[in-house]
Amino acid sequence: MIGILIAVLLAAVVYALCLFLGLPAIVGIIAAVLVLISGIGTGGYGYGRRGL
Repeated sequence: MIGILIAVLLAAVVYALCLFLGLPAIVGIIAAVLVLISGIGTGGYGYGRRGL
């Protein structure tokens, strides 16, 4: 659960960063969705499994 929250917060930061850099909103949305897919798909901790 914590991993999913981290992935969501990171996606929000990526979206805000894209808007801050002056990129179109659609680019920020796509970047945030990609971060969510990569983060939630792995439990929010990046690739691979840690500490079984």
